[in-house]
Amino acid sequence: MKTIELILSYYIKFIALFSSQKAAEVTFKLFQKTQPRKMLADEVEFYATTEHYTIPSSIEPIEIYTKGDKKGEVIFMLHGWNSNLARLGRFVEILADEGFYCVLFDMPGHGRSSLSSTNLKMNSIVFEAVLENINPQKEFSVLTHSFGSMVASYTLARNNHNINQLFFLTTLNQFEPFFKELKSRLRLSENLLKRIIDMGGDLLEEPVTDLIVKEKVKKLNYKSISVFHDKFDKILPHSYSELLVSEVPNAKLFSYEKIGHSKMLQNKQLLADFEKLVKEKRPVQMLQGALI
Repeated sequence: MKTIELILSYYIKFIALFSSQKAAEVTFKLFQKTQPRKMLADEVEFYATTEHYTIPSSIEPIEIYTKGDKKGEVIFMLHGWNSNLARLGRFVEILADEGFYCVLFDMPGHGRSSLSSTNLKMNSIVFEAVLENINPQKEFSVLTHSFGSMVASYTLARNNHNINQLFFLTTLNQFEPFFKELKSRLRLSENLLKRIIDMGGDLLEEPVTDLIVKEKVKKLNYKSISVFHDKFDKILPHSYSELLVSEVPNAKLFSYEKIGHSKMLQNKQLLADFEKLVKEKRPVQMLQGALI
C-alpha cells in the first residue's frame, strides 16, 4: 500500500470511530478528486488554435471547442478520466478532414476546468448542456476515450437520440468494481463500502450496479459501434470491450497489443485503422458533396 493510501486509510478509520456516515462522505469526496497531468505542448497549441466559445451550465461555464464543417455531421468527442479534450486532437484532424463537425469540451475537474473534482452526474449534466447548445437536427456520432464511454452511454440512454456511429477508444464495463478497488486500497469495511455505493446511487438516481455500459448502449438508437482496445491494457481490461461487442448489435472490436491505454491516442496503427474505418463509413451525402 502506498504511503498516502495508508495515511488516508487510518484517517478514514479514525473518522469512522465517531461517525460511519461522515467517514463515507469523506471517502466519497476523495473518490471524486481528479489529478490531471500537466498538458503537453501540442495540447496547449490545440486549445490555442481551435475555435471555441462559452456556454453556461449549472456546474460551471463550459468552453466548447469545434473544428470542421459546420454543415457536416456532428460528432461529440468525450475524453477520459484525468485527461483533457486536446488528447483527442489526432482524431479531430482525421474527422474534420472527412467532413465532420467535431465538438469537444473539458469535463468538470479536467483540462481547463476550474474545478478539482467531478463525478458521473456532473459530467452528464455538462454533456447534456453541450448537446442542447449544438442541438443537432439530424443523426450525429460520438467518439469517447475510456471513462468517456460511461459518460456518453449514461447520458444518451436517458434521452431519445438518433445516433449514426459510436467510436469507443477502450470502454469500462461498470462502476461497481472501482468502488471495490477503493475498498481494497483503503482497507474499507463492508459497511462503509455499502454506504459509499448507496451515496453514488442516490446521486445518480439509480443503483450503481445498474451502471453498465453495455446495458446503456442496448438502449441507444445507433447504426454501428466500433471499439478499439489494447489486449494488455493495464487500466481497463480488454475483456470489457469483448463483453460489450458480444452483446450489442452492429459492433466490431479492433484489438491491439501493447499500445497502452492513453498512448493509444497517438498510436499510428490505430489512427490508420480509424481513418480507414471513417472513410469506409463516410456518409453518402458527404461523398455527394465532394463531387459537386
